[in-house]
Amino acid sequence: MFANPGKYLLLLSFSLLSLFVNAQYFPEKIGKKAMNLYRQGLEKATDGNFKEGIQLLDNAVKLEPKFMDAYLSIAGMYSELKNYPASIDNYLKAKAIDPDYFKDYNLPYSINLAGQGEFEKAIVAITDFINIPTLNEKSRLAAEYRRKSFQFAVDYAKQKPLGDYKFEPKNLGDKINSKVSEYFPTLTIDGKELVFTRRVGNTNEDFYSASRNDTTWNTATALSGKINSPSNEGAQNISQDGQWLIFTGCNFPEGLGSCDLYISYLTNNGWSTPENLG
Repeated sequence: MFANPGKYLLLLSFSLLSLFVNAQYFPEKIGKKAMNLYRQGLEKATDGNFKEGIQLLDNAVKLEPKFMDAYLSIAGMYSELKNYPASIDNYLKAKAIDPDYFKDYNLPYSINLAGQGEFEKAIVAITDFINIPTLNEKSRLAAEYRRKSFQFAVDYAKQKPLGDYKFEPKNLGDKINSKVSEYFPTLTIDGKELVFTRRVGNTNEDFYSASRNDTTWNTATALSGKINSPSNEGAQNISQDGQWLIFTGCNFPEGLGSCDLYISYLTNNGWSTPENLG
C-alpha cells in the first residue's frame, strides 16, 4: 500500500512530462507559450492556489486543445478541491486524447469516480490500472485495496431495497477539515478522539487530532510531542485506549527501507519520539 498516497496523487496529477511517448500524444510538440502557462499553473498548485492554477491551465488548453498533461493536472487540482464532477470531466478529456497514455491515471480517476458515488465505474477504472503489466507491487496492492472498497460499496447498495439506501457522507466541517488534504482517520474505541493525517503545505504529512464533546468536534491541532517531523507520517492506527500509535514513516533517516512501521507512546510531554519496529 502507498505509504504516502496524498503525495503520490499529486505526482501523478501534476507531472510535467510523462515517460510514455505514443502515436497520439507528443508532449514535446506543445508550444512554448502553453508550456509556460502550464509551469505557472503547477507552481500555483504547489503553493495550494488550485483555483489560480486551474485558470492558468485552462488558458494553456485553449492554446493547445490536445495538451493532455494540462487536462490531467486540471483534473488533479479539481480533485484537491473535492470538485469531483469537474475532475472526472477533465480526466475524460485527457483519456479521449490518448487512452494508452492515460492508463497510469486510472488510479486517481477511479478515486474521483468513487467520490462522486459512481462505484461501478470506479471498479472498471481501478481494474484497468491493476492490469498494467509493468505496475509495481506496492501500487498493485494499494489498487487492490481500493477495488475491494469500491466493491463493498456496490455490494452493500445491492443488499438494500430500492429507495431504502442513501449514500450521504457529511463533511465534518472546518474544525476538522482545511484547505489542504485530510485523510486516514482513526478513532479511539470510545469515539471521543479522532486522529488523522493532514498534508501540511501540500507536501509534508503530519498527524492532527480532535476531541469530541457530545455531538460536536473541537478544532483539530497537531499532535503534541515529538511524533511529527519534516519527514512524512501517515497510515496511522491508534490503540483502543488512545495511548499508543502505530504508523508508516517515510524517508526517516534511520529507516530500513523507504517506508517503515513506527510506534509512538502518549506521555505527559505529548507523543514520544517514534521507534522503528525493526
